[in-house]
Formats: sequence, structure tokens, C-alpha cells
Amino acid sequence: MKRASGVLLLGFVLLLSTCVQRSQYDSGFAVPKQAGSHVARQRAGLDIHTSAAGSVDVIVARKGGDWVHTPGQVLEPTQEEWKLAALLKDRGEQRNGQWQKLLANYTGSNPVVLGAAMHAAIKQREYEEGLKIYRRLRCMTVAEFSIAMKLLGKLGRFDEVEQLWGQLVELDLVNQVLAAVRIDAAADAGDIQGAEAVLDYMVKNSMEAGVVHFTSAIKACANAKDTGRAQKAQLFFDRMVGKGIEPNVVTYANLLRAFRDESSQRCLLLLRDMKNRNVKPNRIFAESFLFIFLKSPLDSRCWRTLKEIIADLKKLDLSDLQAAKRFIDELRDANVKMSKSSKLIDVAIKSILRKQFVHSFS
Repeated sequence: MKRASGVLLLGFVLLLSTCVQRSQYDSGFAVPKQAGSHVARQRAGLDIHTSAAGSVDVIVARKGGDWVHTPGQVLEPTQEEWKLAALLKDRGEQRNGQWQKLLANYTGSNPVVLGAAMHAAIKQREYEEGLKIYRRLRCMTVAEFSIAMKLLGKLGRFDEVEQLWGQLVELDLVNQVLAAVRIDAAADAGDIQGAEAVLDYMVKNSMEAGVVHFTSAIKACANAKDTGRAQKAQLFFDRMVGKGIEPNVVTYANLLRAFRDESSQRCLLLLRDMKNRNVKPNRIFAESFLFIFLKSPLDSRCWRTLKEIIADLKKLDLSDLQAAKRFIDELRDANVKMSKSSKLIDVAIKSILRKQFVHSFS
């Protein structure tokens, strides 16, 4: 049989979410998530592609409470196991996919099947169930290691993430994919030092970091509570572009979130840099920018109505409102779709500026 390079194509790495979360801004508007990270992964070469049949190379097997390297060990999943793995992956992509029913009668521990089930658990945000499946594994490929770190990170079990990472380092099994997932776990935790340590490890071991790695490191700054998060995010950004790596809209969205307590001028400089690099904002970035640029300085509670937005925005400097209007006008010129909340903010700004204009002539 043809040797497969891993397990089924698994969309498990870096669920980069650059949206402004409702809890972060205490907004009455639900801010949607940034578009899927699988596109960024594919462009960066960080997806694991395999055939849908054949054998799989095992890198570690469980021995006691630890994982040990098993070079040369090969598994031969049955056709039924390949089919079950494919079904699990498909169910994971569906809303309320009920993937657990497919796994109910499977008593084996083949990583092809259990890895697909873990992937389904992540897609359905059923992290505890995914962790239970991880505990059933007796051996793993690179893919299962990656998913396990993602699960542990989502559950906030960062000590276990670090332990798993330490075992990978000790076994000399770290590659770009695993490094990316480790930084993403650090990003979930707002662990700036952890993200930086992985980037430094990659440099030390002649492993090239890409836009996905640096974007996640900046995301760690965005999620951090450290007072120096903006400065650190800027350093990561400068380090990235200094290597000739071009940032994307996701990078800028995370950088923007790291700047949420900075001056409005810093946000405008970010926009200018974005424009100079020909990075086009999308609907999510646009809404994030408006919330951070206009709402964060106010430290107000919820915006649920147009009246509330107008009442708050009146407290801002006229120059900031004019800058926000220019940004919105540029979005329209670039045919960027705006969200409902962005449109309401636009209406509010126009109302204030119009009254200000009338008042100046009265």
C-alpha cells in the first residue's frame, strides 16, 4: 500500500480569531470571527496533506505516563478505519454534526480515527470530549500532537501544553507545524514570553518562522494583560517585516487589539502602514478598528442603540470623528462590506458632524 505522510487532511492548526470579542469591549454588538485560518495555513505550507488510504508513520508511543520516540513504527489502518476517519472529519465540519455517535462503537486506538475525532471535537468546540479521546491514544503522529496541544490550550491547561512541548523538544520532534500550534496555545493564554521562547527556539534550530508564527505571537500580546503588550507586539511585528515577511490583515487585526489602550494616533499610524503595504482591510478589521479607535478611549459599557452611540461619540475630539469618517469613506471606495454595527457607527458620526457643521454657521 502507498505510504501516507500522516493522517487525513486535518484543519486543526491556528484557529486565528482576530475579531473584537464581545467580552473584551462589553459591546451590545456581536462581532463576527475573522475568516478561516486554513487559507493562511495552506499559503504558509503548514497543513498536513495525506492520502486517504495507506499506512501512517508513528512518531511516538505511550510508555507509562510519557511518550517515547518510535522511529520506523508503521500502522496499517483498515479500510473501515479510513472511512470512519473521513466520516468523523465531515461531521466535524457540520453544525451539530453529532460526530460522537460515529465513534460510539469504535473500541480501537488507531490515531487515524481518534485524530479525526479530536479534530471534530475542536470544530464543534467540545474540548473536554476531545481531551478524553486524546487520553485513549496509545501512539501518535505529528497531527495528533498538534491537536492535543490545541485542545489543552483551549481548556486553559497550559501547564500540560508546556509539558507536551517539553517532551517534543526532548525527543527532537519539533517542526514548523508543532511550533505554530505551540505559539497559538501561548496566544490563547496571552503568554507573550511563551510565544517568544518558541520563536527563539526556531531561530536556534534553524527553523524558518512565517507569517502564521509571528501573527500568533502578536495575538499573544493582544490577549495579554501586560502593560507592555503594545510595545512587545510592535517588536514582534518589526522582527517579522525585518525578515522580509509580509503581514496580512489578520496580523494587523491582532496588532490593533494589542494597541487597544494606546493613543488614537498609534492606531492611525497602523492604518497608514497597512495602506503602504497594500493590505486591504476586511469587514472584521473595519469593525475592530472602529470599536478600538472610538470606543476603547471612552471605557463605556454597551452600545445597543444609535442614540447610545451618538451620546458616547459626542465625548470624543472632533478630529478623531473626522478620522473615523475618512476611514469609513475609504472602506466604501474599496468596496469593503461593512457590518451592521459599523454602519450604525457611520450614521452616528455623520449625525454629529452634520450638527457640528450647522452649529458652526449659526
